[in-house]
Amino acid sequence: MDSYLFQIVLGAILISLLLGIYSFVVYFFRLAFLSIAVSHAVLAGLAIGIFFHIDPTLTALLFSLLVGWLIAFVRKKAGLTEDASIGIVLALSMAVGIILIYLSGYQGNIFSYLFGSLLTLSWKDIVSLLFLLLVSVIFIARHWEQILFLCFDEETAYSSGINVNFLYYTIIALLSFLITYSTKLIGVILTHAMLVIPGATVYQIFWHYKLLLAGSTLLSIFSTLAGLTLSYFYDLPTGPLIVTVGGILFLLFWVLKIFKIPSKVFRNK
Repeated sequence: MDSYLFQIVLGAILISLLLGIYSFVVYFFRLAFLSIAVSHAVLAGLAIGIFFHIDPTLTALLFSLLVGWLIAFVRKKAGLTEDASIGIVLALSMAVGIILIYLSGYQGNIFSYLFGSLLTLSWKDIVSLLFLLLVSVIFIARHWEQILFLCFDEETAYSSGINVNFLYYTIIALLSFLITYSTKLIGVILTHAMLVIPGATVYQIFWHYKLLLAGSTLLSIFSTLAGLTLSYFYDLPTGPLIVTVGGILFLLFWVLKIFKIPSKVFRNK
């Protein structure tokens, strides 16, 4: 395999693994809207780097982390509903990003960050993704039961002595880093879709949490590789194809659920 093609495939697999893992977390933590806000905040982070002549990836990482934590803080401390806090932070971050891009006179291809471009993936990014994958697996494995507890009853988890803030802010931090890197593959606009679709799809046929986690990861990998293959042979944009494959799988699993085809085979009773 050509070294450059190998680089693209390896990066895509790492991103899809992470998206699959965090799709489970996003779905059951109900963080879909937060992922939308953070994914759009990446654009503002890139604009900050461009304006101040700093590495845009670094500023995007830091700004997306800041936005994720700010949403969590506003939600917990200001007494606002989650959708209100997300709406405020999203609007401000996007406004700042657009203003800075305009002031910097940037002439590059910002379109690639909106809809994804494999050409932006580097070996440095792949190493970072591998490190993020290892940290995520270790963190989730170590705190698996506590995370499940927090997903379904935050108040009781807090009363039981679980460090709710540590778990919540750590998950948001890891998710923010993932969103920043995944925009390079499937774009700012479509990243949040792949953080929701795999988990929602597998939930149509599985109930057991470990099966949900494994299934969402496998579906994410399949959607990514299928989208890459179609993009390569038909010269179409990769990001939309990946999400389209994921959407088709969701519809297929939903139809199977309606007709109760997998109920006796797949459901863990």
